[in-house]
Amino acid sequence: MAEQSERSARLLVRALYHATDGEPRWWVLPTNLNDLTKEAIAVAVARGWMLDRGDSVCITDAGRELVEGH
Repeated sequence: MAEQSERSARLLVRALYHATDGEPRWWVLPTNLNDLTKEAIAVAVARGWMLDRGDSVCITDAGRELVEGH
């Protein structure tokens, strides 16, 4: 499960990067997130790839570097 969460976190960061054109803008989350998405957000936050303020997320410099480096 940890490997799936890591993979999902990377995909989520990539999607956020493209949705915000790589800019540090807050993206409002849907209210009905499934457990896999919630876990992916938690992993991305723990890795420093995004910030989470409950109802929205924002990509960090580390998140941009993750996407741009691959």
